[in-house]
Amino acid sequence: MPTYLIQQAWGDGRSFEDFRLPELEAIADMHGIGPTSEPPLYEKKDFDPSSPFLKVNIPSDEVMKSIAERSMMMKNVVEFWGEAATAEELRKVVKEYIQKNDSKVRPYMTTGTFAFKLYGFGKTYQLKDQMKVLKPFFELGFKNKVKLKDPDHQFWVFLDHGHHDGVDNSPPKKVSRFALRPIHPSLICSFGQVYFGRFIADGMRHVLKPFSLKTRPFIGPTSTVAELAFVMANQAQVKVGSWVLDPFVGTASLLIASSYFGGMCVGMDRDYCLLHSKIHKKHAEKKDLFTNFGHYGLAKPEIVCGDNAYPPWHAREVYDAIVCDPPYGVRAGARKSGSRRGLQGKKVNPVQTHHDKVHIPSSVPYPVEDVMADLHDVAAKYLVVEGRLVYLLPTIGDFDPKSLPQHPCLELVAHSKQVLSGGFYRRCITIKKTKAWKEGMACRRRDKNTEPPPCWEDVKSKMWVPKKKDGSDSGATETKKNIPQGTGEPSEQRNPLMVDNDDHREEGKDQAPPKKRKVSKDKNSS
Repeated sequence: MPTYLIQQAWGDGRSFEDFRLPELEAIADMHGIGPTSEPPLYEKKDFDPSSPFLKVNIPSDEVMKSIAERSMMMKNVVEFWGEAATAEELRKVVKEYIQKNDSKVRPYMTTGTFAFKLYGFGKTYQLKDQMKVLKPFFELGFKNKVKLKDPDHQFWVFLDHGHHDGVDNSPPKKVSRFALRPIHPSLICSFGQVYFGRFIADGMRHVLKPFSLKTRPFIGPTSTVAELAFVMANQAQVKVGSWVLDPFVGTASLLIASSYFGGMCVGMDRDYCLLHSKIHKKHAEKKDLFTNFGHYGLAKPEIVCGDNAYPPWHAREVYDAIVCDPPYGVRAGARKSGSRRGLQGKKVNPVQTHHDKVHIPSSVPYPVEDVMADLHDVAAKYLVVEGRLVYLLPTIGDFDPKSLPQHPCLELVAHSKQVLSGGFYRRCITIKKTKAWKEGMACRRRDKNTEPPPCWEDVKSKMWVPKKKDGSDSGATETKKNIPQGTGEPSEQRNPLMVDNDDHREEGKDQAPPKKRKVSKDKNSS
């Protein structure tokens, strides 16, 4: 089976490096390459979390091209011809590969046009330094004509110089091209690996710019960025004809990615004002969530105003995928339909029949544990067998997959984390339905008296620390008492993020009195 080298998205300030393998495995599974395939999709020893390069085993160029054009975390892929520690050693390895596979590779070296391209990970090369690296490869016996723009065949040389040794595997530091110094040939690829291969295809990262939230007509504070939305759609294995549900649709940013892949989308949300674009009245008739689908030329979804705590669907396994970003109290509060009187143990008055059509039910707090348990129950009940549930979950500290709601019909496939500031993480959870749902099956609920809460139970209270009633800080921003030199009186250290209006005034000068406001008198007034 042919071996290919893929270059995945890594660094440049991104935080989705952990999403690379789950997305690749999900797309490969759509093409019949599963975890039990022989040979395996990739060798575990070949995967380096700090490197963008990975060798994979794919049946043919056509399958590899189809996978690449579907992948968001893949930049490009080449047919793997060899690797070595230096460019000169790599030339010898590639020459041996050509001799062993002469009938296969000779057409690419004798017909049409060709060009060499170089990419350095962790180092930027000037043009003259690129020529020093590529010069040995012109001796491999290419007979066709060189054409730098739109050649028939491209041959790539990748130089992996490793990542910047930061505290938490931070990406390599960018070096200005104006600050580069000439590289001595002996220093080229002094560490890391050099790869050579024939170009096959690019990934689908070209869609990031047109689908960016910056250019989208209708967005909200919880709209998911395009890169993450497409990754989630891939992990849900959305394809042409798939029925996709987002029970917390919001501005439908996740359904846009699913619709792009040909899915037939259904969204649900309990926020009537958001669905009907009543948030900004002056734009109510101009922009709503359907505007985005028309902007991209995608099929509009079916939208239902409903509550996932009380799903309105018939008990049938109809959806191929559920992709959502549940409310967990950060940027969007978690609430469900209910009566405050019911929470207080009082009698709840039923809604009169003549108020049914215009009645908007009141809401009550919706604990995050109940949100997740209800979401898993909905997935088990309405997903088809082998269907997938993909959702985002914020966590703090260590994460135990066993802390997720457990359902007899569902099985965890993958979980990947996005590193945020302050020790917080946002994880993408992928779950597959393994067997049909039967009456009585439900998620196991945690015993709050004997079992500790999971790391995702109350992220909001740990992320936003309120101030005390006396005005002092409760711990979010610690204030200290310092005694300046030459004085015996303590002075409170100010928070650098807080700026007083009096900071610009000179010490010892009185504050100028406020200017009197001029009042115009009416001529007719007495």
